[in-house]
Amino acid sequence: MADIAITAASVLASASAQHRKEYNFGYASATAGQHVYLATTNLWQLVDSNAAVTGNELTALCGITLNGGGANQPADVCVYDTDFTPGGTLTNGSTVYSSTTAGGITHDVPTTGAFPRILGIAKSTTKMVLNPTASGVVI
Repeated sequence: MADIAITAASVLASASAQHRKEYNFGYASATAGQHVYLATTNLWQLVDSNAAVTGNELTALCGITLNGGGANQPADVCVYDTDFTPGGTLTNGSTVYSSTTAGGITHDVPTTGAFPRILGIAKSTTKMVLNPTASGVVI
């Protein structure tokens, strides 16, 4: 499955976006445009839709990072936006999913053995409606 190539400097939330800024990044470094979830430790961690992953990664609050940082550095995460710019080229009208690569996003439906999260729908080649939803199924 091919991830959408993200240019971190091009990731933008609209004026009406919902942000979460009260938590820090977890154990891994993150860059703008990566898909993260809020772990039970109240730290943002990179999402990986592999079904082998367990715990609240599969159902927790999630979003797209608007900034980068290392472990325990402040995070700004967009959790909802009707006019989100993810910083990569989208296919208009296509669903955007979590990837089996940690932090990645993709247009490809995850393969067998994955627990996909739907992140939203592309509304142009540069914008999407960001509304992350857990699918609740293992493919």
